[in-house]
Amino acid sequence: MNWALELLGLPADADVASVKRAYARLLRTTRPDEDAEAFQRLHTAYQQVLVQARAREAASPGKVGIPAHVADPTHTPPAAAPEREAATRHRAGAGATRTSAPVENLPTGNPDELASRVIQQATDSSDERALARWLSAQPELWSIRLKQQTGQLMLQQLFRTPAPIPPGFLDTLLEFFDLHQVQSGVNPLALAQLSQRQQAMWYLLPQNHRACARRLGIPTGQSPDDRVVAACLRLLGKPRRWYRLAWPAIRRGRVTTIARLIHGLCGGRLNQLPAQIDQRQADFWYRAAQLTVPSWPRFMIGSVRALFLGLMLVSCITSLCALASALNHTDVAWSAALGTGAAIAAGSISIWLLYAAWTWLDHWQGLPEPIATSHPWLRRTLIPLLCMLGIATNYLLQSPLSAVLIVIPTLVLAWRRLAHRLPPRPARRRSINRGVSVTGAGFLALILSKAAAEALPPAFLDRIPLTAILASAAMCLWFADMWRQRAHWKARLAS
Repeated sequence: MNWALELLGLPADADVASVKRAYARLLRTTRPDEDAEAFQRLHTAYQQVLVQARAREAASPGKVGIPAHVADPTHTPPAAAPEREAATRHRAGAGATRTSAPVENLPTGNPDELASRVIQQATDSSDERALARWLSAQPELWSIRLKQQTGQLMLQQLFRTPAPIPPGFLDTLLEFFDLHQVQSGVNPLALAQLSQRQQAMWYLLPQNHRACARRLGIPTGQSPDDRVVAACLRLLGKPRRWYRLAWPAIRRGRVTTIARLIHGLCGGRLNQLPAQIDQRQADFWYRAAQLTVPSWPRFMIGSVRALFLGLMLVSCITSLCALASALNHTDVAWSAALGTGAAIAAGSISIWLLYAAWTWLDHWQGLPEPIATSHPWLRRTLIPLLCMLGIATNYLLQSPLSAVLIVIPTLVLAWRRLAHRLPPRPARRRSINRGVSVTGAGFLALILSKAAAEALPPAFLDRIPLTAILASAAMCLWFADMWRQRAHWKARLAS
């Protein structure tokens, strides 16, 4: 018996509550999945000491075990509350008659109703410690059987209908009902998803918008701004309409804020969003904020911004022309002003369209070979076709400038294709700043080009086949990339 008391760290006169508290404390460090032999030894010691403690309490006349949390409401009881003690009998002296010890009458209750009360209390509470004290003060939860049933029913109700429970409160409930341990049999992934959904529902409440802004880092100045969160939630709660696109698109940082809010509510799993959020609206804004992946929402946001910039340019140019005419006391040349503004606006929109087309083409060419895409052979042969087009433009159509404008982007595209499809390399520490080295190399190349232009005769540059050289370099990069994909081609031919 001494070894069991030493293992539990208890004195010889320890009561039942002390034994169970010591056992619950040691269970945190001794788990059956980590050390089965140590757990079995701990459980055996617990059973032996518990039998002796119960017999000692039963032998004491008129003594009934009262849980510690009844005497002190602020005390949190151990994970396992005492069950109803069986009536024990003992002999008092020679030929004594059998008497029965008093029986502890624990309260009973409806587990379904008790589970609903626990969920409601967790929803209304504002402090985790207050929730723990409330749970400890409920007499119905002193029974192990009723406590286990209530915990299981509580989880079933939450899985069916998640409640807006604050962050961290679910962990308090799981710890109180002993559902946070490995032996509880609850799927940890399902619990994580449940916690995410409950936090999202809690953040959607108007009184919790400031806490949501603080958690997601949505400030105005140095303090969280709950008005931005409320505006974003109003937008996400409405069906997607194109006229609702303009104002958030031109607001600085609003698209990123909306995407950050969506990610904070669902962790990137849009199917886990609360019912108050429109699924299509959230999907549109979440994809619009992804800069590395071209998408239709991203193109729409950029087009709205380019159109707004064009309208601003037209308005500024016409206003300046009107102001200049008023100062010079002349008539306003509205046709010239509008024409100039429209040309500049068309130029800005054209630049955006070229950038969007280049981004999509670069992403399309950089996709790994095993990924199935539309028109796979066109994706593989696009660079040779562009090189042939550039050479034909130079030598057949006699347009060297147009040929250079075709071949130079082709060379850059071939280099980007090879760089995207190379396997990632481990990061290395660089002693030289990349920006400084690139700037220095460009400056040196400019000086050498100027010196070569002054030293060589003017007719020398005309004899250099620049288009053929650039096209050959692009084809070399293309061949290098296709050679690296030879394993994929062999697998395709073998299948």
